[in-house]
Amino acid sequence: MNKRFKKIISLLICLAMLFTLTACSSSTNTPKETPKRTSDGLSFTPGTYAAEAPGRNGILKLEVTVDESRILSVKVLEHSETAMLSDAPIQQIPQKIVEGQTLKVDTIAGASLTSGAILAAAKEALTKAGGDINKLMQGVEKEKIQVQDAETDIVVVGAGAAGMIAAIKASALGKDVILVEKMGMLGGGDTMMASTLLNAAGSSVQKELSIPNSSAEDFYKQLDGIATQKNMPADRTTLKTYADRSGAMVDWLVDLGVPFGRITNTFQHKIKDGSAPGTHIVAALSKELDAKKVDYRLNTKATSIIMEDGKATGIEIETPDGNYKIKAKAVIVTTGGFSNNPELLAKYNPTWLNRPTTGSASLTGDGIIMAEKVGAALYNMDQVKANYLAHVLEDGSAVSLTAINNHTVLVNHDGKRFVNEDHGSINYKSEQMMMQKGHEAYAIFDQTVIEDLKLMKGYNDSGYFISADTLEGLADKIDVNKENFLKTMKDYQSYTINGEDKEFGRKISDPIDKPKYYAALVTPSMQSTYGGIKVDETGHVISTEGKVIPGLYAAGATSGHGAAAGEVGYALIVAVVFGDVVGEQAATDIK
Repeated sequence: MNKRFKKIISLLICLAMLFTLTACSSSTNTPKETPKRTSDGLSFTPGTYAAEAPGRNGILKLEVTVDESRILSVKVLEHSETAMLSDAPIQQIPQKIVEGQTLKVDTIAGASLTSGAILAAAKEALTKAGGDINKLMQGVEKEKIQVQDAETDIVVVGAGAAGMIAAIKASALGKDVILVEKMGMLGGGDTMMASTLLNAAGSSVQKELSIPNSSAEDFYKQLDGIATQKNMPADRTTLKTYADRSGAMVDWLVDLGVPFGRITNTFQHKIKDGSAPGTHIVAALSKELDAKKVDYRLNTKATSIIMEDGKATGIEIETPDGNYKIKAKAVIVTTGGFSNNPELLAKYNPTWLNRPTTGSASLTGDGIIMAEKVGAALYNMDQVKANYLAHVLEDGSAVSLTAINNHTVLVNHDGKRFVNEDHGSINYKSEQMMMQKGHEAYAIFDQTVIEDLKLMKGYNDSGYFISADTLEGLADKIDVNKENFLKTMKDYQSYTINGEDKEFGRKISDPIDKPKYYAALVTPSMQSTYGGIKVDETGHVISTEGKVIPGLYAAGATSGHGAAAGEVGYALIVAVVFGDVVGEQAATDIK
């Protein structure tokens, strides 16, 4: 990496540390007015100036237009940032720079890297324009928002797939709903990070493609078989419920605009162009929330559940503008897991403490902590997902490469395979990798992946992968024993021809023989957790005494739903199905 690029990265990190999270709206999802600079004193050389800075997925290009004394426009011209995740900063930060005539703009919670890239590029452009950066970094007066208590039928805490779907379902059943989310965007938890597929059975997509043995009963038998084989504590009622309802939920998402259109391994629904499903799902659900006119409040953190006479009757809210309460007849907790909470990881599964994370920064176990304080039982708290295909970026964050699972060979620094890459347990593969030098390995794949998976093409364009026209050339660029590596790849390709993996018994579907060849350095990360608030089959929260806590519900990764989603079930479809189940149940229970 050249010195200029490193300098830009350092600038981005410094800027990100300077700015606080974006201000909270305490009553609606309508953006409040941007504060204006009280006295300008700014001076520029008129013109349009271009600049760039590295974001999460690559270089972001921007231009700024100024006259003698004002910033006239800030435009993001090109970027490779994740759809939906980058929408808020790209739309809001340039507007705030112009309206406030300042670079002292709050970053968007959950999108700090994109926010920092915009601000770093804007700073460089305004420096070229002769602007006084010290003046531009001065804050401006902010209008104080008067917060006030609110009341609704149902309050949903956490706007991932489970929370958004619960809010949509309850609203469709005629209930007033308020959805609160501590991050600066909808879907900023596990849902936005979903990069591969959604497992389901009996969908219209499967029927149109004539996929055999893809019924709900087939799906349940598979889940039951996995749980039995692995001796996992999976609740069969939960497995049966989401197997039966999964196909209908996929059809509903397709109707909302999610472009599922490819099926692999019978039940795996993928986006037609190979892009990540998470952003498509978040976009579709966001539009449906707007269509249903659901009151959702971003940058709004729930801090506690209000209990009256043993019943949940609302939540307490914290915002920079003040604290307030939302009274409700039902509280649905869908705040995600705790993969970014070191204290909870140390308590329940210290094996994966202090690992990089491919999960969202929002996954700090807030809902679990709040529910436990009001008497909720916890269940399966040791169930986690350690992602062995995590590629760590220079800033210490990580991206998941699980989309290439069926198209990669794993080799250690000695140039040898060490695990069946198709093994059914993702945690087992992570454990095997932790025994390798540096707790890491190279994922080796070919041009097929780049052509087939849009997400991976984007990562390659961002410089995450090492490539060469031949395997010999690739071996020269990565830190492996070249002789062993070339033998490993030759043997692997021969297994494809012979139909038998003599080393690990893998069912090989991709020979990895189409140039170019690629390598990504990967290491196990802490991605998701699948234990949480104990619930029954319809999402009622169960107390430590084994009784339903009236008015309190949970779904998704924040709930101990018994699906053992890290090893038996599949987290995304669990969130989708039980978001729908719990929204319906809460609406039905309200008198």
